[in-house]
Parts: sequence; structure tokens; C-alpha cells
Amino acid sequence: MHGSNSGQANGTSGSPQTTIEQQEYARKVAEAEAKAKAHQEYLRKDLPKSSPIKVPKTATIKEEQKQGYDQVKYSWQRGKYKYLCRWHTRTPNAPKQQGNSWVVERRIPGIGNGPNARKAKVEVLIGKTASGRNIWVDKKVWDAAIYARKHGTCTKKQKEMLDHGHWKA
Repeated sequence: MHGSNSGQANGTSGSPQTTIEQQEYARKVAEAEAKAKAHQEYLRKDLPKSSPIKVPKTATIKEEQKQGYDQVKYSWQRGKYKYLCRWHTRTPNAPKQQGNSWVVERRIPGIGNGPNARKAKVEVLIGKTASGRNIWVDKKVWDAAIYARKHGTCTKKQKEMLDHGHWKA
């Protein structure tokens, strides 16, 4: 008669045995987690260093894949302003020389209804004065320049504004 076989040698009972496949899977999972953590660290600490304005550590980060380009949005509130600082790769209709860049917007929310109401105001950062103060333009003016560039009717002034408002990353 044969002696009792508990099956442990075949991995069928007792403590679970780690197979080579399980070890490989665990290694791949650990690598993916480390890569994701490093990417989040890059988005939180390194990428904002190239921003034209300081991005606070408390900013909300949203990563997006758009049609033809990638984008990372940083948003936060400071005082009466809500800021949106967008880093993006070259967009499909942008000039060939425009690479990765930042566009910064600030918004003052609207207040109330009726005759004393104030509409929301959105502006885009297009430069700095000699003393270092930010120069902002109304978003409607910015959007009109974007539209004109897409349709080949961009004026020299609009082109300069768009060039200055896309900050090299």
C-alpha cells in the first residue's frame, strides 16, 4: 500500500504555493503601481515648475487625452479668483513651432441676478509688464483670436497675443 499523500507537493492542499506566474504577476503589478506613483509625483511636483504662475500644492489635477493632444489641468481658488492652469501638447491646429505649452485662465464668478448682478469674468494670461505684473485679456478676445487662426483670418495683433498666451513648457 502506498502511504498517505497530502497533496502538498502538487500544490493541491495545505498552504497555497506561489507559482512562477503568480510571482510574475505580482512583479508586474508592483512595477505598474510604482510607475503610476512616479507619474503622479511628476504631475504634482515637477510639471508645475514650468508654469508661468505658481501652482499651489493644493491644486486639483485632472489629466485628459483630447482629440490629437494631451492636457493636464490644475485648478485652485485664491481670493476672489478661480484659476485654471492648463499644460498641453501641441494642438492639431497650432503653428508648427508651438510645442508643449501652458495657458492660464482666471475667473471671477458672477454674483446675483437682476440689475445689480455681476456677470462672471474670465481672463487669459498673455504676458507680464516690465515690473513683473501679469497682463490679462478677456477670454472672449482670446477665443476670437483662436477662431481667426483656425480660419486663416488671424491679424498680427491676434497672433502676437496667442503666441504670448501660450507659455513654453
